[in-house]
Amino acid sequence: MAPGETGRGASRLVILVVLIKSIRSRHAGQWLPGAFWALLLLGTAPAQARGFTYGNIGAGHPAPADTAAPPAASLALPADSGKLKVKVKPGHRPWRTDYTVAPGTTWHYERPGQLRWLLHIPRDLGQFPGTYFKRDNVPAFVALALGSAALYAADDQIIRGAQNFGRAVNLDRADVQKNLFYIPLHIGSSKVPLEFKVPGNLNSAFYFLGDGWTHLSIATSFLAYGIIKKDNRASQTATQLGEAILSTGLVVQTLKRTTGRQSPFRATQDRGRWFFLPSYGTYQGNVSNYDAFPTGHLATAMATVTVIAENYPEHRYIRPVGYGLMGVLGYAMLNNGVHWASDYPLGIALGYGFAKIAVRNGRTRVPEPTGPAAGATGWQAPPHPK
Repeated sequence: MAPGETGRGASRLVILVVLIKSIRSRHAGQWLPGAFWALLLLGTAPAQARGFTYGNIGAGHPAPADTAAPPAASLALPADSGKLKVKVKPGHRPWRTDYTVAPGTTWHYERPGQLRWLLHIPRDLGQFPGTYFKRDNVPAFVALALGSAALYAADDQIIRGAQNFGRAVNLDRADVQKNLFYIPLHIGSSKVPLEFKVPGNLNSAFYFLGDGWTHLSIATSFLAYGIIKKDNRASQTATQLGEAILSTGLVVQTLKRTTGRQSPFRATQDRGRWFFLPSYGTYQGNVSNYDAFPTGHLATAMATVTVIAENYPEHRYIRPVGYGLMGVLGYAMLNNGVHWASDYPLGIALGYGFAKIAVRNGRTRVPEPTGPAAGATGWQAPPHPK
């Protein structure tokens, strides 16, 4: 790797730390500016070099200049593909672009283009209704509504049961965190301090699974691996994680500020009161009294698990392990009184939905070559992945 590229990669890793406030903070005045500032700086990865085409999938050799291009409608490059071309220097290993994850299934990944991650956020928000509000998804919406209603009816019993179990096994329900360091930062008039807290007891450790540092560390690991190993799939996974988590966070924050549901530990009546459309000042001055529904921790956790599992389907342990950790996180939030059980279904669904959109736009299915004996052209375009 060239020294200049190494320096740019290191600087991006440092800048990633700023994104922590976009995930952790409940205050829009803090997490929105911090998130977009970090995204703006992080979207500077040069576009993928165009040294390889689909003509020699898996062979690792440049395609001949006269190789016929695959059908454009089915083989269009991902929306992530940049227009800038980066030449591979002599003696340097090219970036890997194609990955066979199962027999007959190969995905093509472009290197994330300049500033495109930031531009994908409004694109994903716009694609969400058209992607999911369809007749085929009516059963899923009905199941989501019925499940949420059933949990809502039993919210008080579920909270009491979770907390009684915690006391029985001596699991302290208090959210105890220790501040390792605190650096005051400002973006305009908003305070965006750089701080790192660690859990002080076991339940807080479970709760920390949904903390911004957890997701940031995962995304940073993929980004670092992608830069060091010149691995486009890892680089795309990192940007898709940021894209899916931030898109999910925008919708979750909007719903929180619309529904205004009390957290269990602040509840003044059974299942908590709902204060629809609280004013900005009212919400900011007493966040925990209005921000229970839906859950943001499980939403971002679901987005993280889904993006990784979709990009690495050959590793079948990802979903079981991820869902198991989400279950631990869900219990911890019941035990410490941060969320009701009925806050979970919608948050999980949002995280899953935006993760699927980010993955869909970040890769392209590569067709399998077919023999021309039966009059074929040598290529068979697969249907667009759903």
